[in-house]
Amino acid sequence: MKKTFIILLLSGLTACATYKSINPTQTDVDRGKQKYPDLTLSELNLGKALFETKCGKCHSLERPFKVSVADVQKIMPKMAKKAGLPKESSDLVLKYIITMRSAPTAK
Repeated sequence: MKKTFIILLLSGLTACATYKSINPTQTDVDRGKQKYPDLTLSELNLGKALFETKCGKCHSLERPFKVSVADVQKIMPKMAKKAGLPKESSDLVLKYIITMRSAPTAK
């Protein structure tokens, strides 16, 4: 039991250590508007907060930045349901991930 706890703790710390939080800027909004014309900085920041609090409970936050946009779009509805996110919140998380994955420091 103690070994399992230590392994889980180390795994969690490793997952947190590899994800580098990206704070959205107006430059990110401008880039994101190519796909989402009505995108705002407030939406990106809310998407980031939801992403980190809801998605980070179960898995590494780095993963969505390492798979294709198509994969993110495909899995998002299932993950949103598991996280208890309503459609509006899920959309904000998706906008954050897709917009920020193209930021120079996202990779």
